[in-house]
Amino acid sequence: MKTGRKRQGTGYPWNIVAGIAALLVTGGLLMNTHSMALEGQGSGSVTQALSVKQNYKKGDKVTIAEGVPIYSQVVESSVSPDRMDIDGYSSAQGSLQIDAVRGEWVKLKGSDYTGFWIPGWYTSKESRSLTKISPQTFKLQSGSKLYLFPGSQASWSSGAFLKDQAFIVATTKDWYGVSIAPRVWNKESSIYRPALLWVKAKDVAEHAKVADGWFRQELSMPTTTVRHLTDMMLSQKTTSKQVAQWLGEPDWQEHSGNLNDTGYTMSIGKTWRYERADAHFLVTFNKSGRVVRTRWNIPQDDRNGVVSNWEFGRSDEYQFTTKIYGTTLPSTLPWKSVWTNQGDINYTFLQAATDDVLLMKGDDGGFSGGYYEGSVYALDRHSGRKLWEINGGFGRQQAEVDVGRQYVTIYTDYDPDKKEYVDRIRHLQLKSGDILWEYAPKQKFRLNGITAAKNVVIVNSAVVEGSSNGWLTVLDSTNGKTLWKRKLTTGYELLNKSVEDPYVMYWEKDKLIAADPQSGRTVWSIAAGKSTIEHPERNPYFDGIARIDPFEPAQPERWMLLDDQWVLVDLNTGQKLAQFTARVGQQIEVLNDGRVLIRDNKKGDIYGDYADFTTTLYDAKSGTKRWTLNSKIERGFVEDDQIYVIKNGYPAALAYDTGETHWSAQNTIAAFQYPTNQGSYMMIDDELLLPMGDDLLVMNKQDGTLLGRVHDVVMGNPEHRDRDAKNGTLNRIGNEVYIGSSNGRFSLYEASALKTDISR
Repeated sequence: MKTGRKRQGTGYPWNIVAGIAALLVTGGLLMNTHSMALEGQGSGSVTQALSVKQNYKKGDKVTIAEGVPIYSQVVESSVSPDRMDIDGYSSAQGSLQIDAVRGEWVKLKGSDYTGFWIPGWYTSKESRSLTKISPQTFKLQSGSKLYLFPGSQASWSSGAFLKDQAFIVATTKDWYGVSIAPRVWNKESSIYRPALLWVKAKDVAEHAKVADGWFRQELSMPTTTVRHLTDMMLSQKTTSKQVAQWLGEPDWQEHSGNLNDTGYTMSIGKTWRYERADAHFLVTFNKSGRVVRTRWNIPQDDRNGVVSNWEFGRSDEYQFTTKIYGTTLPSTLPWKSVWTNQGDINYTFLQAATDDVLLMKGDDGGFSGGYYEGSVYALDRHSGRKLWEINGGFGRQQAEVDVGRQYVTIYTDYDPDKKEYVDRIRHLQLKSGDILWEYAPKQKFRLNGITAAKNVVIVNSAVVEGSSNGWLTVLDSTNGKTLWKRKLTTGYELLNKSVEDPYVMYWEKDKLIAADPQSGRTVWSIAAGKSTIEHPERNPYFDGIARIDPFEPAQPERWMLLDDQWVLVDLNTGQKLAQFTARVGQQIEVLNDGRVLIRDNKKGDIYGDYADFTTTLYDAKSGTKRWTLNSKIERGFVEDDQIYVIKNGYPAALAYDTGETHWSAQNTIAAFQYPTNQGSYMMIDDELLLPMGDDLLVMNKQDGTLLGRVHDVVMGNPEHRDRDAKNGTLNRIGNEVYIGSSNGRFSLYEASALKTDISR
């Protein structure tokens, strides 16, 4: 089985950590910072400049302590202290080599030979007398100066940058270390850090300890000040008790996302949320109650720049990050689940349901070598209790329920216990998980997979290993016995999608054939040459032509790509119900009323800028195009005279008859510019629910107003699982709402219990 580990990131190779936090929480000092006073450092004490030898030369070896400010270049005294663009602060170091010397600055060579600059004083013995203290506000005597380090030649006159944005954080002999907030905290993908300069103790007119409870309303501390304090104080050594003391109790407590990488045992901690209109602050603790990550969610404005497509952080090791949202931050909405099942694999997708059982897919979400684990399991629909599970490790897994949804056939090609590849096809009783029969393939090489049709399981395998010729072996789903086999020639395609398919369907030799499941006899066929256009479902980022409802059987008609034509085929008769010419790079999406969105790219690419796309609403029954827009329109949900979509990456509502935009959330909601499908729209009365980013958002369907986010639901980015997310993340039947997540949780809610007005 897996063994746990801490999530590790890649940061600066010389182990730069995030800021004054390292300076403030070294060893056991943090617990004592509140009792520390500035004894012997009053404004009347005698100040003496520290003498520092600046006789360094290239090649010398030096060591630096924790909390040393790191710069990408030498900063002249003409640069304002709130614009010094500090890269970070050091953690404990071994011996480092001096690469260059410039005045009072030295350039050190990191472990990957990347250089960075620090004031040379921090390599001296004198710097070891530096003491960390609890943050204190202060006022300077008129005409006082700030220094790069105690006794430096470089100095700055005091200015507006000190007003409400600076704290005393350290002391050494007759000097105080002053932390100065950056004028701009973040810009695009960069985050800036507070500067650390020094003032003479005799120049401090007055000082006072910062009061605890930074987020309490009665303290009225500006968010920028709180941000400065959290940047200084919080580190991986900080405990939940200390956070509660400094910040106050959180507005909300939630389960965190998985704190470990794929391939290691899931670890779920706690996330505390502090919410204000102008910022949300999230603090995540591990199971030991220590901080493992924080994040500032900041609304977009003139100071904060553009909406970010990522989180950017001051340090990967500490996972202290910032994300720029849209103009509105989603406040948390309470919605208590009827039950929640906590699984042990990240993503939880609903695949099929009966009155008593939910068939689930677990997936760790990794790919390109990062996928380690998936599973098929069943939950009791009434209680959420796990009934059984088959873990397929990092191998392929497929599950096909029977027509009556009493049984399920599962294919796996890897045994994680034996740690070897082995094809297994097992037919289970859905509720108990009892194996009723098992099919053992005779060949010694791996299968291509399985699919199903009415009352049969279809095994797809190559004739010999590496061959493009294949065998279809059709098994009776009640007992696993072979009903018939058929050898197919190079280039064949198996076209079955679900157990509701009335026939075994395959394309071979310029013909689509529908064969009787019991005998193999051809029932109908369609002459069709091999399409030269690649089917979009071969792309792992395509979320599928039609949405599959886990509670409903599939429709008896399907759009198929035949001879470079999109053809709507009646699966019972083989009749062509509609068709239109397919194009390279084209994607089609069947809406919930049967109409089709056709997305074309003028460059013939499924990717590209939104400006390259057009989207057409096509009515298959009449063969007419209702409208065409110069936009990428996807993930549509039709209700009455509106269609709710993702338009160029953002939620929007269009007039269904004309395509006119009724509202767009582009400015108000943060989103990835090119989002994956995290889940389909769901409607509850006048509210729209949609997974975006980490949150399950709730919007007003009439005007797109962002009402909030659902409490304690962690969404993720299920890359390459777009189809699973589209079908299985968010589902509703009657008053029952089933919600998956990216932290192993799967929950049942009552639709009637969702309240968007929490002021009453």
